[in-house]
Amino acid sequence: MTGYAVGRCVTDGDLLSLEAKSVNGKHLKASVKLPHALAPYEPLVLELIRERISRGNVRLGCLEFAGFTPEEARPRVDQARARGYLAALEELPPGVARSLSAYELLRLPGVLAESGNGVDAERLEAAVRRAAEQALDGLLERRREEGDRLGEAMERILAELRDLRGELHAAVADASAQLADNLRQRLNELLDDDNKLDEGRLEQEVAYLATRADVTEELDRLDSHLEAFDAALAEGGAVGRRLDFLCQEIHRELTTCGNKAVGTAITPVVLEMKVLLDQLREQAANLA
Repeated sequence: MTGYAVGRCVTDGDLLSLEAKSVNGKHLKASVKLPHALAPYEPLVLELIRERISRGNVRLGCLEFAGFTPEEARPRVDQARARGYLAALEELPPGVARSLSAYELLRLPGVLAESGNGVDAERLEAAVRRAAEQALDGLLERRREEGDRLGEAMERILAELRDLRGELHAAVADASAQLADNLRQRLNELLDDDNKLDEGRLEQEVAYLATRADVTEELDRLDSHLEAFDAALAEGGAVGRRLDFLCQEIHRELTTCGNKAVGTAITPVVLEMKVLLDQLREQAANLA
């Protein structure tokens, strides 16, 4: 399912903001893109993603990152060196400008001493974990909200399928009589006055066709699959794969019903149910 969320950690003037995005996918495909200073924590973030999400294309990236520099690594002014430069200004010959801005002074060699560009690893790891968990929890909430909307849409489609299922059962009851009428009409068109229709042979052929066109088992399985689909929706959670499998099984039974009873009232009902099933499958593909 699709979703977007942001996790932020602000502490002692330090800031870390991470964003999590997801789009539909049958399997979990997780990717993490962080700044160089945060690269060591990518395995941690991937683990957090896998703990929470089982399906979809999920990407986590960095929006803002500032601070997290330990006190000992922050730049300091070499007071003695700065005073030396200022004293040297006083020794310049008369007529030479002796003004020096703070910015210019700090740019002189040795005035600004740096202890390194390190970061406070312990605080930074805690911030990464906190921001990532917040972003992923928010993403899951957005996905759940979308799942609720999808569930409602699928329930409406299922209700229409159940109505058509009733029509399908009624059509099956009339299929034998319709097959007999179709066969009688076809034979009458082919036979002339000298070749009378053998009613006994006709009944045998009708019985044979009715046996071949019997879809009782397919309808029983169809009912079972629809009930299983409904139960999976009610259960919730990561049911996308199960729903996709059930859609395939429902399609198989409908196809068999249509093939066995060509030319009867079953055919248009099957076609209408397949249209609804395609809509159902599209919605199910969006679920985790």
